[in-house]
Amino acid sequence: MEDNSRLYERFKTKLEAVSGECYRTATLQEAKELAVNVLKNKGIPTVAMVDSPIARALDLAAELLAQGISVYQDRFQEATQTVGAGISEMKWAIAESGTVVQYAVDVNERLCSSFTPIHIALIQTALLLPDIKAAMSKIHQEPQIPGFVGFITGPSRTSDIERVLTIGVHGPEQLIVIFVDEMVGEVA
Repeated sequence: MEDNSRLYERFKTKLEAVSGECYRTATLQEAKELAVNVLKNKGIPTVAMVDSPIARALDLAAELLAQGISVYQDRFQEATQTVGAGISEMKWAIAESGTVVQYAVDVNERLCSSFTPIHIALIQTALLLPDIKAAMSKIHQEPQIPGFVGFITGPSRTSDIERVLTIGVHGPEQLIVIFVDEMVGEVA
């Protein structure tokens, strides 16, 4: 089994090949600072953010508000239509393809990752898997598979309109993945 550093480098290479952005932080504090800086550098004044273990550990909502960024944590059907970014936590990541796996029982998680111009995906580095086979094995080990398991690889893209590649038609124009080495709770 590859170590996390090698898996991360494979993941990053694959994600960047499809125009995604990828970062790795050692601590929760670094992850919080990075998320805030990314949003500020992109000029994002509003975000929709799903409550999650990483977001709570980062106290991200309070930090974003302190930095002048409005945060919606409810009314996602309305909010995701107007915000500049969505923030959600991913269940796993797959190194071989640069894919994050969303394990979303709550429709709000899907709204934040699918209906915003920018999606920031938070994930613990320990949840980085080598390949799709490992991901499928993890899914089948779960006590109950939710109604939705999504595999997200890069920004939304299509070339079904006269075979011209278009970014952001069916989802976010940008995918930003932030890995956090510091543990948050138990890792499954």
